[in-house]
Amino acid sequence: MLSVLMFLGTLVGGFILSLRHSIAIAFVVYQAIYFFNPEKRWWGNLIPDISYSFFIVLFMAILVFANSSVTKQNRINDVPPLKWAIAVMVLYSIAYFYAIAPEYHYLFMVYFIKLIIIMCLAFKLISTVKDFSYVLKGYIFAAWYVSFYVFQIGRNSGNRVEGVGLVDSPDANGLAAAIAPALVLSLYYYWTTKKYIWKAAYALAGVFIANAIVLINSRGAFLAVAASIAFFMFYMYTSSFQRKNQKKMAVFITLAGLSGALYLADDDFINRITGITEEADKAEEQESGATRMVFWKAAWEMTKDHPYGNGYRGFNYFSPFYIPDGIDTGGNKSRSVHSTWFETLTEVGYLGFSFFIMMLWSAWQHLKKVKSYLRNNQLVDEYFKIIALQGSLIAFVIAMTFLNRMRAEILYWLIMFSAAAYNVYVLKKYAGQPNSQSNT
Repeated sequence: MLSVLMFLGTLVGGFILSLRHSIAIAFVVYQAIYFFNPEKRWWGNLIPDISYSFFIVLFMAILVFANSSVTKQNRINDVPPLKWAIAVMVLYSIAYFYAIAPEYHYLFMVYFIKLIIIMCLAFKLISTVKDFSYVLKGYIFAAWYVSFYVFQIGRNSGNRVEGVGLVDSPDANGLAAAIAPALVLSLYYYWTTKKYIWKAAYALAGVFIANAIVLINSRGAFLAVAASIAFFMFYMYTSSFQRKNQKKMAVFITLAGLSGALYLADDDFINRITGITEEADKAEEQESGATRMVFWKAAWEMTKDHPYGNGYRGFNYFSPFYIPDGIDTGGNKSRSVHSTWFETLTEVGYLGFSFFIMMLWSAWQHLKKVKSYLRNNQLVDEYFKIIALQGSLIAFVIAMTFLNRMRAEILYWLIMFSAAAYNVYVLKKYAGQPNSQSNT
């Protein structure tokens, strides 16, 4: 019942706030619906069986057109990261005409097109720095909820949690990858927020997100979180552009984080994480076992023979011809490649892979431009917000290295976030207040 109340409260409250406070909150509601995923939750039969995501996207579109005097200033043509995302989508659509399984490719092509349209609508809704903060906080809230849901369910499949996935990623590893980037954002807001009640809220969100990753036992998500937090903390320790008492806070966060990690990590999680190096050794020695390294090598060889890709799950179709004999694949060589990089290569070929890389590179470079602008204007809190967003991008890129997430919602949220940041800070020449601090 608590989940039902939170879901309905988010819908109603978000709808009202979108009309009275900020149209960007409509996308916050979309974020919440994505993570609540009511159709797949045990409490889903307690609410009306309708497509909530469809209606919120329709609402977003209405807001964009109804507020065209404002939203037309957010020009997609001015933000390369989003243009590269559109280019990737176009190439994926072209691949339909030569896909090995056109009927399945068509289904995921339509989903991909819808996703990019939604990201364009969301970008249009974000007109100010305050709007931008709303959607980042909306991501944290939604990630907190699903982490709380994982906590409620607990480990229900051996030493892992299953049946808690998302609409575009039913498995738990995909969920872990989706929430991992939110942890560094929670850390940022905990640090910069003045009010203790909000500090407690962000700390609680971070604890639940970290706990969910431990319960899910995802090694890729663990590496993602470790890298993103290390990236952020490196800047906290070493940057000459600092807030008051920054290094003292960095020491406190480090000690608190290590203590929390030791408390949350149980034997099952530690054993699984320490198995990372063992699996890598097996792959190098060509020992039996369906290791990812074998699949990745097979995908590379496949792309040489099919340079334009093979469409949706092209690797699955051709993998029996490229996976060497003697490799234990569980009795079936038609397997997923388990890496977004090689998924992209085998589905849209070298050109699609190049566009995909350019999309990520463009997002990173434009975040660097935002950082430079904020530093030049002495906006230290906003500067570290962008560093946290860079950390989030690092987190998802690492997590997707071990999963098929080429068309993942969260990936394109992060691309859209980078485009929105460039728009509201650099293109609109945000002045702000020097050394200003957030209230929430």
